Amino acid sequence: MNPMITSPITATRPLILLCRETFEQALLEEVRAKLNAQQRDTTTRLTVEAGQGLVKISGTTRPVTDTLPSAFIFERQRLNQAVWLENLPLKRLAREIAVRLLPDISRSHLPWSLHTFAANPDSDQPLTRRAANLRDIFLEFCAQRFTVVVKRYRPPERAATQPPLLVLQLCLAPQGLWGSVMPLSQLTDPCPGGIHRMHFDPQAPSRSYLKIEEVFERMGQMPKSRQRVVDLGAAPGGWSYAFLKRGCQVLAVDHGPMKLKSHGDAGGRLVHLRENGISFRPPADQPPVDWLVSDMLIPPGKTLGMIRKWLEEPLTRRFVFNVKLPQQHPYPVLKPIEDYLRRIPGLRFQMRQLYHDRREITVFGVREE
Repeated sequence: MNPMITSPITATRPLILLCRETFEQALLEEVRAKLNAQQRDTTTRLTVEAGQGLVKISGTTRPVTDTLPSAFIFERQRLNQAVWLENLPLKRLAREIAVRLLPDISRSHLPWSLHTFAANPDSDQPLTRRAANLRDIFLEFCAQRFTVVVKRYRPPERAATQPPLLVLQLCLAPQGLWGSVMPLSQLTDPCPGGIHRMHFDPQAPSRSYLKIEEVFERMGQMPKSRQRVVDLGAAPGGWSYAFLKRGCQVLAVDHGPMKLKSHGDAGGRLVHLRENGISFRPPADQPPVDWLVSDMLIPPGKTLGMIRKWLEEPLTRRFVFNVKLPQQHPYPVLKPIEDYLRRIPGLRFQMRQLYHDRREITVFGVREE
């Protein structure tokens, strides 16, 4: 879950990283820290700029091929070797995209897909509508002029199941758009813009349910019936409900009341233990649970202390926990957690700011058997 890939960066074709709006500086802080740690060629200078829900990384001398994380913590999506196009009427813009970006697809015999999205889909609805209109106009333009290329087109909902595949990404910003053609395997996330919009279950007691559902999708692992789950700080029960509805046996640890209207129809079983989630530990003779999850409002240092005892013994096979962020400079408080997890043998994990997160990030992973 935490591989490394090579991302070349050049002066004329920058790397664009997208993030949640207002977290540009957090991503910028993380990028600078990790680039400085890996950059050994002092003759190569980098410029890093942030704004409008994105961070732009440009090399000012020659291509840079240092390895970068496959995903930064605050990164939603990336556009490598990106091209900037100024705002134009949509039909003219579609023609310009074909001239500047379609040749990268035409030269290949691979199937391709198209992702169009706004840099800030949470707050900029006009740009989201413009992105949808541009998608339709561009595909119609291609169907009229580039029939051979269009035969290899796959809609995004089908593309993720048909690698290898190229993806033309069009990220709309207020003054224009960034475009890039990349292999699907090099995207930060297979979803357009890295956005996972989950559907709320009206039986769930809180909207935190959406966060755990997004984790399941990103992990590619769904809870199975009769799996054992410990939910620390469970009240009012949004995360517990996601497991119960799939037939899991959930131990919810929290002094507060659970407000579950239903345990679902899959035979899930709930035990509510009124104890402190931070200090709780299972009986010594109990085998590792299948899932350890926690969404408590506690400082990052306490979160790390809590998770260490579950991972070091070990007491769980899978884990999901949220880390609440300070108002300023969030990356320095996350680095100790990231460094600690990297030192554990056989642990595959991700630290990501999910689409449904707010001022927090989510850490999830699996201990290899």
